[in-house]
Amino acid sequence: MKYLVPLLGHLPLAVKVLGGSIVSHYGLLSGEQSVGEVLAKKGKIIYIKRDQSIKGLTFSRAIPVIESLNTTDVLVLYFGTSVAWPRMSRKMADHLRPELLEQTSFHLPAYKSEVLYNRFKAKLRHFERNVLKLLLFPFGLYRPRQSLEDLPDLVTAIQHLAEKKAGLVIWVQHHSLDYRRLWLERKIYTRFYRDILKEIYNNRSPHFRVITLDKSLLVQENFAIDGVHLSALGHQRMADLIYSEIESALTEAGEYVKNGEDSL
Repeated sequence: MKYLVPLLGHLPLAVKVLGGSIVSHYGLLSGEQSVGEVLAKKGKIIYIKRDQSIKGLTFSRAIPVIESLNTTDVLVLYFGTSVAWPRMSRKMADHLRPELLEQTSFHLPAYKSEVLYNRFKAKLRHFERNVLKLLLFPFGLYRPRQSLEDLPDLVTAIQHLAEKKAGLVIWVQHHSLDYRRLWLERKIYTRFYRDILKEIYNNRSPHFRVITLDKSLLVQENFAIDGVHLSALGHQRMADLIYSEIESALTEAGEYVKNGEDSL
C-alpha cells in the first residue's frame, strides 16, 4: 500500500496505456474511440500521457518496450490474445500468399462487406487458412509464440519492470469469444490463458492489479464480428473498468493514510 500513497499528491495522475491491437482503432468506425481515448475524456483524477498500440504484442516483445518507457503514475498493460494464440512458422512465410501470412491471418475481418462477392472470398480464405493450420500443426509449423515453461519468468519480468516505471500497474488480460476459431486453437489458447491468469493472480498486490473479462463482458455487443477485437461499446466498458480500478486504488491509499493518522 505504501507504493500508492505518493500518488495522492500527484493528482491528476499521468497514465500510460500499452497494448496490442486490442487497444487500437482496429474495427472501429470513424469517430469511435479506443480505450485510451475514452480514458482521456474521464479527466478529473487522470490524464493520458501516452497511448501506445503494438500489433501482435507478446510478453517477450513487451519487455524491451516497457524498459524504454519513462516513469509515470499509472501504467496500464493491456495484453490481447496474441500472447498465446498459435501462429504459422516463419519457415512458411516465403511460401504463402500475403493474405495467408501470420501477420494478417490472425486478423479476421472486423465487419461484413456489403458486397456479396467479397463475403464469399473472405469465407473461402477463412476455410483455406483453417485447412492449412490443421496440416501444419502436427509438424510444429503452427504453434504459439511463447512456451508454457517460459510464462512464469515472463510474467515476473514484466511485473518487475512495470513496477519500476509506475506507482500503480494495472494488467488487463483480454479474452475473445473464440466462436470463429478452430477447436485446436481454442484448446491451446484456453490452456495458456488459464496459466497466465494463475501467474498474474499470484502476483497481485495493492499496486499491481489485474482486470479480466467476466461472463457479463463476453457478449457479442462488446466485440467486432471477428470475436477478438473490441467494439466501440467494448472499448467504453473496458475504459470504465480501468478507471474504476484507479479510483479504488486511490480510495484504498487514502484510507490507509487516514488509518495511520488515527492510530497516532
